[in-house]
This record gives sequence, structure tokens and C-alpha cells, in this order.
Amino acid sequence: MRQKMSSLKNRILCRLDIQASAVVLLIVVISIAMSFVYDGFLSAYNIKAMLMSYVPEGIIALGLTLVIISGGIDLSVAGVMPFTAIVYCMLMKAGVHYLPGMAIVLAAAAAIGAVNNFLRRLLDVHPFIITMAVQLTLKGFNLVVTGAGSISGLPENFMEISQVRILGLKIPLVVFLLLAALWMVLLAKNRFFRKVYFVGGNPKAAELCGINVNRVMYFVFIQSAVLAAVAGIMAVFNYQAANYSYGSNLDTRAITAVVVGGTSMTRGGIGKIGGTIIGLVFIALVYNSFLLSGINTYYQDVITGAFLIGAVLIGERIKYRGKPGKKEDKS
Repeated sequence: MRQKMSSLKNRILCRLDIQASAVVLLIVVISIAMSFVYDGFLSAYNIKAMLMSYVPEGIIALGLTLVIISGGIDLSVAGVMPFTAIVYCMLMKAGVHYLPGMAIVLAAAAAIGAVNNFLRRLLDVHPFIITMAVQLTLKGFNLVVTGAGSISGLPENFMEISQVRILGLKIPLVVFLLLAALWMVLLAKNRFFRKVYFVGGNPKAAELCGINVNRVMYFVFIQSAVLAAVAGIMAVFNYQAANYSYGSNLDTRAITAVVVGGTSMTRGGIGKIGGTIIGLVFIALVYNSFLLSGINTYYQDVITGAFLIGAVLIGERIKYRGKPGKKEDKS
């Protein structure tokens, strides 16, 4: 009887995402509390402004979710995002139409993602090392090319399209919402996307089952870099300029959103896009509360670090307790 109850508890814990549910509860509590302090906190204007400020992190977090589920990490996104924004602006200023310019920078980002995985496999080192090196290289390039400044004065046709609203929403926010919905459906239903879970859970077993692990890993790093490029393009749409400082600490904020949403950094094969979106909303909500409360923004990094540590500790504890086959459950 005790064994049956223990087995039932394990099944319930496996099906119920306790961490994501707790974050949702915190979102509700903070929203209600802040709405009493600031009348316009839950207004459509403030919600749109809050989400718009985290569109780059949100788009990048979608790609990082797959990377972390696969058992890897990609820090190069903090370099790819400003790199693509800068190159995109340079192309338009050189006379390239904004649509072909998008295709060029997306292709360049895909090449960077492929290089990340190629070097990871060739040198047989943790992707943390490779992607950090690529990030530093790109940031150095960005600084040299821009002269520690901005690139502005974009063509009139781009300035006009960047001001377009769709159902009252700016293009960057619409793009994020569409990508989030697409990535959520694909990771839940698409056969190839689902292979990321198998590779992250046990790459050797996945290989024995006939999955081309290297092909999956190429896809994982390429989609991460391409989404970072999309974030860079959307930053140009939002600000009508590019700056070398875009992406500062962006990788940390995006990773925090992914981990707070329940994706495991220590065990591959665990995570959902829905959880990442919840984590992103939570982080954006907390930062927006800081802004409205007039708290020094330097404390935001302290809070980010605390959230990351807390999410890892609590999340791993929950997943460990709910893991079937745990030794103490056999008694």
C-alpha cells in the first residue's frame, strides 16, 4: 500500500509543474499588490510597455530553452544580438533593402550557430567555453565597428515600416508572440523538435535509438543564434538604430527566465516553452515594479542572481523528489 501511494505521488509530481505553478502564483500576488499601489499598473499601456522592454530577452529565451533542454548552454547570444543589429543597419545605410538585409543577417547568425556546434564537437569541450569565446569575439567586433557609438540615420522606407502597429501592438511584440506560439507548438508536437528531449536526457541512448545527435545539436545552436539575430533586428525596429551595448547582460536575464520557468540546467531533457514565457513575464513584472517604485536599477542584477540561484535550488529539489525510481521510494 505504501509503495502504491508513493508511486501515485511520483506520477502526480511528474505531471504537475510545481515550479511553474508557484511562479504563476507569485505573478498574481505581485500584480494585485502593485495594482493597489499604482492605479495604472495593470493598464493595457503598462502591460504592453513592460512586455516590449523584454522582447529581445523573450525571443532569445525561446532559443535558449531548446539549448538548455539539450544539455548545453549558449552565451554567444549576447554577442550575436548586437552584431546582427549593427550589420543590419550598416547594410541598410549601404543601400540594401531592409528585407534582403534581414535574410543576410539571419544567414550570418545561422553560420555563427553552426560554428558554435562545430567547435564544440571538434575541440570536445563544454559549449560554455566555446560560446563565451564567440561572444567576446563578437563584442570586440561590435565595439571596433561602431567606435563605441551608435549607427542611426536609417532609410525612410525602413523608418516608416518600423512605426507600423498590428492590432495596436508594435512589430517586435507581435513577432515575439508569434514565435512563442510557434516554438511552443513545435516543441510539444513536432517530431524533430521532440528529439531535443531525448538528446538532452541521454545522448548515448538517443544515438542507439537511431537519432542523429550531432544533427540535432547543430539545429539547437543554429536556431538559438537565428533567434538572437531576430532579437537584434527587432531592436533596430524598436529604436531605429544599432548600438554596440545592445545585449549587455542579456544572456543572464534570458537564462534566468528559462530557469525560473522550470527548465533544468543540471539535467537535460526537462523544460517547456510555456514555462519560459511564465518566467519571462515574472522577471519583467519584477523589474517593472522596481522601475515604478523608484528603486535603484543596480539592484536588478542582485535580484536576477538571487532568482537564478533560487530557481536552480528549488527546481532541482522538486524534480529530484518527484523522480520515479528514487531509492527511498522503494521502501
